[in-house]
Amino acid sequence: MTAAPPPPERPRPLDVVGLVTLLVATGAAILIYMGWAYLDAYLRPFLLKPTDLNYRPDEYALYGLNLFSPAFLPWMAAIPLALAILTHRATLLPRLPARARALITTARAHRLIRPLGHPTALGTVITITAMVLAMAALSNRPISNYLLLLLVIVGPLLLTWSARATPLGRVAFAAAVAIAIFCSLWAASIYAQQRGARSAQATIDKVADRPQVALYTADSLGLNVLNVKREPLGPGAYKFQYLGLRLLMIRADTYYLIPDITPNHWAAGHHRTFVFKEEDDVRLEILPGNRPG
Repeated sequence: MTAAPPPPERPRPLDVVGLVTLLVATGAAILIYMGWAYLDAYLRPFLLKPTDLNYRPDEYALYGLNLFSPAFLPWMAAIPLALAILTHRATLLPRLPARARALITTARAHRLIRPLGHPTALGTVITITAMVLAMAALSNRPISNYLLLLLVIVGPLLLTWSARATPLGRVAFAAAVAIAIFCSLWAASIYAQQRGARSAQATIDKVADRPQVALYTADSLGLNVLNVKREPLGPGAYKFQYLGLRLLMIRADTYYLIPDITPNHWAAGHHRTFVFKEEDDVRLEILPGNRPG
């Protein structure tokens, strides 16, 4: 008479809390880093840096959160679904049609696929593949960064999963987790930088859609910039009016203005970013875009 199989080990509450804490902390770090990467790529063409504008971590996180769109929902739902299928595969497999089960059995028995049924073997193959692709990328081969980072995330985790109960295995698995978190931040920053660069280019291409700014000053500013015109005014507190400026952003009572020039002029180096605070000798009037000065 064979002994009954031992009941599955139930996760301890502290293990669940620790895992949730790790995932939440990692998610928050990714959002903050995505927000910084987005703003850094967006502000770079305007000669600004997000660190110079004193953004707070919660503002970075909000910018990072805004980068997500409904297109992410199917992929986000697929992750827990895939994990659930892997967890209950022994129960789900007998419910498949006989032909599907036969195909799966045949595939598992293949001499090339059979060794990959063990996490360590599969992790070894993925890790070696990632190393080969990384060497190819260093040789200027066109390798997708997202594919490479995905392999580096998955491979070491599978490679060290089976040995995580041993002292040395725990160190290896902890290193794999740290690498996975680092690569997740890296992938998120690449995506955020691409979005930020596209947003900056959209602003440059459609600068006329930005709010127009009429700048009134008590003294001449000497703004010798293409398409920025100075018009003298009559008697009064403000002696000059500057037109041809567009509002880039407002940050902490500070106005960041750019000239109303074409993308070709921008690429030719005629772009500038002007920083003003509305004081006694400076007044700014903001008008809708796409209208004459």
